[in-house]
Amino acid sequence: DKVALGLRHATAEDFAMTSASGTYDRRDGVHDVDTYQDLKDAMLTVGFSEEEQMGILSVPAALLFCSNLTFVDRREHDGSSELDCNNPSLPNALDLLGVTGDALNDAICTSTIVVAGEKLRKVLSRDQATKALEAFMMATYGVLFRYIVDRVNGSITAGTLNGASSADDTAFISVLDIFGFESFETNSFEQLCINYCNEALQQQFNRFVFKLEQQEYEREGIEWSFIEFPDNQEVLDLIEKKHTGIICILDEQCRLTKCTDQTFVNKTYETCEDHPRFIGSDREKAHGCFSVHHYAGPVEYDSESFLAKNKDELPKETTDLLLSSSKPLLRELGEMLSTLSLMSSPSSADNGRIVKRSTSSLSRASVGSQFSSQLKQLRERIERTTPHYVRCLKPNDDLIPDNFVPAIIADQLRCAGVLE
Repeated sequence: DKVALGLRHATAEDFAMTSASGTYDRRDGVHDVDTYQDLKDAMLTVGFSEEEQMGILSVPAALLFCSNLTFVDRREHDGSSELDCNNPSLPNALDLLGVTGDALNDAICTSTIVVAGEKLRKVLSRDQATKALEAFMMATYGVLFRYIVDRVNGSITAGTLNGASSADDTAFISVLDIFGFESFETNSFEQLCINYCNEALQQQFNRFVFKLEQQEYEREGIEWSFIEFPDNQEVLDLIEKKHTGIICILDEQCRLTKCTDQTFVNKTYETCEDHPRFIGSDREKAHGCFSVHHYAGPVEYDSESFLAKNKDELPKETTDLLLSSSKPLLRELGEMLSTLSLMSSPSSADNGRIVKRSTSSLSRASVGSQFSSQLKQLRERIERTTPHYVRCLKPNDDLIPDNFVPAIIADQLRCAGVLE
């Protein structure tokens, strides 16, 4: 398989995508080469044929080679760029993507805008082309992940039983792997979303474990002493509240012209500075930062690229490139991207048909609003179930066995609201 994918002598160190962290070894004692056949057997079990498996594996292989692509200045010396034809990774990238060099160059190094019904073609600079390449790789990998999940879910769906009208009416058992709380040296939009999810699910956990248990004691007349537990509704309001929450402020800034990450920070300070869970100073504001006092502690967020990440604008050229591929799977992924773009845009019904109004950044649902909506749906689904929680605790920060550090365990329990 490695030979067919052009990876015969390649290692993680050979690709920009996998070498950036400088970490290549696993500490859990598992060797991927030993579990590769297990992976293929599992894919076969859930319905992926040998041909489909190779098609799936070829996509991340193509993206590995794409991460090594470089750009050179065009001969016109006007600041525009084009793919470096002498890059040794280019032939493998083109072969695995099933596209021509000209098609890839047009998709990555140019953009098309429509003004007054007329299409205008713009050639991108090196920095712009690099960002377009990164957006293409992220979108392709993301839609591949969704494709695999959809196929796996389809293979294990039991269908309706006992006259149930839909899948929602049937009994089910689900496993939810909850996000871990994140606080790094630099925290961006991704960490805000992850910690927002943590806040919401932590509140649900608190209400279920503490509040509902105490209500049960009251109903049954059991003597007990009231247990105070932290309620983080204030944090959720700061992040998600309509009009005044951080996500709503960010969405508003994304809709307005000439707004920047700094104008978003300024508006956030103006709206939220008196909120008890919002932390900020003139120094933080000047550096485009603000802090939120989460249930697990304060986290400072750097607003750089907040607007771009919330818009997550995927150039139409990326979808068109996938649709033009000679590889059936990549064409299918392109069709999925087109459908997802349609679904995320406001639409109206016309005799049962979905009518697409626009795919501009003004009308397309933002990443933050989609995340908030999906989190709300998840919480509603959990409310309809009988949850059983498994609290996972990390025994040490060195990722080694047989090393139990009490202070680290106590800190995690305290962050989770289990210990005062």
